[in-house]
Amino acid sequence: MIGPRWRPTLGRLGYVRTARMCFFPKGNYVNMAKRYRWYAMERGLFVSLEEKIARKPIVKELIATPLMRAGILTNIKPGSYRYKQAKDPKDNYRLTTFDQRAQFLRGLKSRRLDRLTVVLTGWPRLGYDREHPDALPPAPEAGGWEGMKRLAETCAELGYLFSLHDQYRDYYIDAPSYDPQFAIHEEDAVSTPQAFPGTRFGHWKEGDIPFMDHWDGGKMTYLNGRFMLGHLVKNYQWLFDRGIRPRGNYLDVFGYVPPDEDFNPAHPTTRADCLRERAKCYNWSRQHLGFVGTEAACDWTVPYADISSPLSPKGGIAAPLFNLVYHDAIMTTYSPGDLHGLLNAGVPQIGARGVSEEDLAAIRRMAALHRRVALLEMTNHEFLDENHRKERTTFADGTTVTVDWDARTVAIAPELGN
Repeated sequence: MIGPRWRPTLGRLGYVRTARMCFFPKGNYVNMAKRYRWYAMERGLFVSLEEKIARKPIVKELIATPLMRAGILTNIKPGSYRYKQAKDPKDNYRLTTFDQRAQFLRGLKSRRLDRLTVVLTGWPRLGYDREHPDALPPAPEAGGWEGMKRLAETCAELGYLFSLHDQYRDYYIDAPSYDPQFAIHEEDAVSTPQAFPGTRFGHWKEGDIPFMDHWDGGKMTYLNGRFMLGHLVKNYQWLFDRGIRPRGNYLDVFGYVPPDEDFNPAHPTTRADCLRERAKCYNWSRQHLGFVGTEAACDWTVPYADISSPLSPKGGIAAPLFNLVYHDAIMTTYSPGDLHGLLNAGVPQIGARGVSEEDLAAIRRMAALHRRVALLEMTNHEFLDENHRKERTTFADGTTVTVDWDARTVAIAPELGN
């Protein structure tokens, strides 16, 4: 079902709502995507990668550079939902020290993986998804401040980009700075909680504050957007003071999660206010770090973010609508074995537990395609058979990528050079 949805602003329709319909005498989803591309350019939602490179040259280093999410500490909180769901108790605690991760990266370099973007996850004091927004100091059992600094220096020595996975929306009740006055307050204490992803995974209210317990850190609510930037600046300033300067970051959930509103009369916040506050985090990160990554980019994030993880198709027949609009405005990562990564000419994302020679060959092929067309518009997509098992994308220089899902083959024309 496609149609408008009129949502109230803090309980009322607080401004004029309008809808505009555009009709085509003939066309398909490609024509609609291209019409939306024109609209995005007109409204400032489209900022090309060329423009982003001009304002921050480090963005160019992301082109054709494989990305790795490199984990340090998984330390699921005892008593939490995930802790109870673990099939093996050993899954609740896994540690790779900063020095072990540095050694792993040296191994990749010795295998002629000359370029890599490292997105460090699980580096906070208690590990992945724990005690946000209070991440520091870095996990002591992994090596603490000095270990993290050595890893950053190793990345610099290898010519790899060092960046951090970070999170400023999930608000854990055991965070040292937790104070319920800064959590999102819903309109009342009796209606069903509305905050996502509690609506997906299960939630409850205590008074007018929504809570859930699904991620590694256990019971949490959601931080009002007005206070995100202060925590981000606090954490990175502590890193800078210790001589650790990431080249970029990946801000979790901002693209994937709809904007929040807060009815707390001390600091009422609309959804539009929330997006402006998230944008401030993106802008600060670009200015003081370098490149900006986001989870599952959507159109409002495109002016701010340089690289994004995808939301993988889970049903139906996928069509690359986002790439038809924004391919030359933001980079998207894919597993090297995912043929969508070639179809959409994305950035290869490497697993952190081991890389086979077969993986390396797939990584190099996807990277070579990205090098050729990263800055070019995806001009067309078409299905080549009635069963939608063969499809082709076309880019502005004439490059075509043809995928046969039954044969699991990909043909790129003109062929890629060595």
